[in-house]
Amino acid sequence: MKYLFGFFILTLLGCQDSNSKLTADEIVDHAIAYSNKTKLDNNALEFAFRNYNYSSTPTCDGLKLERESKVEPIRDVLFKDELTRYKNDSVVNLADTTAFKYYESVNSVHYFMQLPLRLKDEAVNLTDLGAEEIDDDSYYKLKVTFSKNGGGVDFEDVYIYWFNTEDFSMDYLAYSFLVNGGGLRFRKAINRRVIDGVVFQDYENYKPKEKTKDLENIGQMYDQDQVELLSLIENEDIKLSPIHLDCN
Repeated sequence: MKYLFGFFILTLLGCQDSNSKLTADEIVDHAIAYSNKTKLDNNALEFAFRNYNYSSTPTCDGLKLERESKVEPIRDVLFKDELTRYKNDSVVNLADTTAFKYYESVNSVHYFMQLPLRLKDEAVNLTDLGAEEIDDDSYYKLKVTFSKNGGGVDFEDVYIYWFNTEDFSMDYLAYSFLVNGGGLRFRKAINRRVIDGVVFQDYENYKPKEKTKDLENIGQMYDQDQVELLSLIENEDIKLSPIHLDCN
């Protein structure tokens, strides 16, 4: 069924010279076009993940990211790079370390939901790692690092993305992280579907069976059964609502 999602992109690329080499930026542009995630620039997004309901709302001052507990009267709001926690609509005073933990949690869930659109952020640095095959399919392989200025609290993390060479779908991603002792994760896209014209997908979340820092070869580790399933990343009740902004 994948060709149904990529039909429009393939049509656009039909006249492109098959021998021309795409830049990393062009690959990302095609992947965003495939996903139609630019619709998030003028639509509020709501979804449920595990014990929280999430929402992102475009404003004239950037995205306002929220999560609300399903079991407690608690709401976290991330706006203008600050995290505010509310309990019964009253602001909760948080220690810096606690606020940082909540900031990380809220931002991370929204970040993965918005991909590949977030790969156009100013702090993103793209590196083309060439082509790679995973599970007998061919992929453009891109590495992402972040500038310290504007790269957020996790600017030292490194990501790798695999975009299908046929339709530019983002079928796999991986990342290294430093918090909680550090490690690597590898995600495989599952349950791809189109909602209001936008492509969303869930993930199987893997970790290496043996401790390693070799992020760039984790795709081959997956192919050689050297990773193990850690969890499922499943988003539910996805809804888009148009937002009309007048920022003049």
